[in-house]
Amino acid sequence: MDNSKKEKVDLGDDSYGYEKTAFELNVHEEYTEHELAVIKRAVRKIDLRVVPIMVLIYIAALMDRSNIGSALVNGLRSGLNLSKGEQANVTSIFYIFYIICEVPSNILLKMFTPHMWFGFIGCAWSLSCIGLAFAKNGTTFILARCFLGALEAGLTPGVVGYLQYWYTRSEVAFRMTLFFSAIPISGIIGSPLAGAFAGIKVGNFLPFQSIFLFEGILTFILCFAAFFVIQDYPDGAKFFTPEEYDLITRRLRIDQGVASKSKVTAKDTLKHLLDWKMWVYAVIYFGINNGYTVISLFAPTMIKGMGYSGTMSTYLAIIPSVCGLFSMAIVLIFLNKIRYSYMIYAFSSISIIFYCLAAFTDGKEVRLFYIGVVGFGSVANIPVLISWMSVNQGGIYKGMISSAVVVSFASISGAISPHLFVDEYGPKYYMGNSVAIGLIVVSMILTLVMTMYNKRMNEYRDKNPVDLSNLNEAEQRAMNEHHPNFRYKL
Repeated sequence: MDNSKKEKVDLGDDSYGYEKTAFELNVHEEYTEHELAVIKRAVRKIDLRVVPIMVLIYIAALMDRSNIGSALVNGLRSGLNLSKGEQANVTSIFYIFYIICEVPSNILLKMFTPHMWFGFIGCAWSLSCIGLAFAKNGTTFILARCFLGALEAGLTPGVVGYLQYWYTRSEVAFRMTLFFSAIPISGIIGSPLAGAFAGIKVGNFLPFQSIFLFEGILTFILCFAAFFVIQDYPDGAKFFTPEEYDLITRRLRIDQGVASKSKVTAKDTLKHLLDWKMWVYAVIYFGINNGYTVISLFAPTMIKGMGYSGTMSTYLAIIPSVCGLFSMAIVLIFLNKIRYSYMIYAFSSISIIFYCLAAFTDGKEVRLFYIGVVGFGSVANIPVLISWMSVNQGGIYKGMISSAVVVSFASISGAISPHLFVDEYGPKYYMGNSVAIGLIVVSMILTLVMTMYNKRMNEYRDKNPVDLSNLNEAEQRAMNEHHPNFRYKL
């Protein structure tokens, strides 16, 4: 691109500091071998500074929300004399506040720097987790879970948007999968860790209280350190050489834009919220997430219903997570090699078949194996769907709104499922398992619908090119995924 043709102009509040130039978004740019080597080196720097800390925080968050499953089999019900309604609410109330706060949280993320936002909410929810250890009855316990849900709401959709600050559409899915690998990792280490903490005697604490106390302390230490570790924006990073900085920011500008230049407006927010495609992705993720929610929260309960002790059930609950970690590795191998939709079909089919076997057959050992395979399918689908959704939004801010809506809508499953897995429906839990299986089927059907739509739109744009020479960058950026050069990932 000839820099002599550029001129800075005043484009008003919508300019975001962009330049008026013969500039087109969503085009493939050729790089020399030297430039490719520089880009590779710069992306490696980003990987080391951005991904690990977010994975660690997510592991902590998942353990802090899911330790309720271990607590239930380690004396929570009897220790706080929970009624039937309170037994369901201690789990579901987290998701109600999680759902309510996710979209506002992602809007707030754009108003604060990432290191301040993620560090603050992490420290705050860790204190809520510690507070669970000191609850004296079901009411105060549920109140603390409300705060935990509201504060954790800012993490998952926030990080989905935050990763797009740093990576192009072709790169972000791999990093998204690394981030979501925290799900099986937290399950693998979370259950044994909860079992170990439950065995530590602290004064008059019951086993479930020790779980909340020690896990909350660990999270607080990690998130306090995050204030000083998390990087904010690529165009403000100090670890790039001048050449790396120019290439990285140029690539991002051509792709989905530079995050620090995007702004929050009520008009854009409303427009994004009314996009029907976003809601279809939300329903797809609802079915996928419900399968994972059931396995992650109620594996100890389901396994205990097979006849195992509470402690043994806590340790055996890592089986789906071990299988899920293996499936994550498979996803990393096939990303950008086969379609997102193909992976969703494959993993959903595995989940449906083995969920049916786990729910409706007999035999302790064989059902444990089936539950493990359900974890293999359900966990893998999470990064695949979220990545597919995020790369098809066409802009930073729309991606942040969409990720918040999709994740929050899917979290409704966490508010509903607990009511289908109370002791009254045990030990088989036919109703809860049937609902979970049916929702995965719905997700597969809607995945086919979105794939057909995306393919048709790509074909239409290939056959009907549009001259964009009369539009400046800000005007093109406002088109998001409707930009004529934008092609949906299938």
